[in-house]
Amino acid sequence: MERGEIAIVIVQFALLAAVVLLLSSFTPGQSAQSNPVISSVYWGTPAQGIALHSGQVTKASLNASVVTADFSVAFSTQVSAVSGSRLCVGPNSTAGESTIYTTIPFITAPGSLVLSPTVQQPGWVCTYTIKVTDGLSQTTTWLGSVELKP
Repeated sequence: MERGEIAIVIVQFALLAAVVLLLSSFTPGQSAQSNPVISSVYWGTPAQGIALHSGQVTKASLNASVVTADFSVAFSTQVSAVSGSRLCVGPNSTAGESTIYTTIPFITAPGSLVLSPTVQQPGWVCTYTIKVTDGLSQTTTWLGSVELKP
């Protein structure tokens, strides 16, 4: 190749690299480095339940048979693992129980997960922990509590 041809190939390569970088900034969704997001958690179903907030105790007057969580992972990866557990403590910390959920069904392919059973005793406070891990081993943890009024 002649010098002029080599220069043209180098310029074309540089332009192609610039176009790829520019277009990658316009790709919709999260980047591959985004941690999974647990966007909402409900005591019950999203349609009829009470919204729970991370790091807070929510008082409920009725039991629920499920806790439902909506989540997402970066567009370029997939769900690798989910886990859920709860720790319940009775009034004055006189009694308690722990549950590790071993079967966690997904609703609408990954996007929502359901923890069950969640029925608790009146006056008890149960703290729920939900973890979502993506294919890049990035993990997000959600932690919130429900106090069932006596």
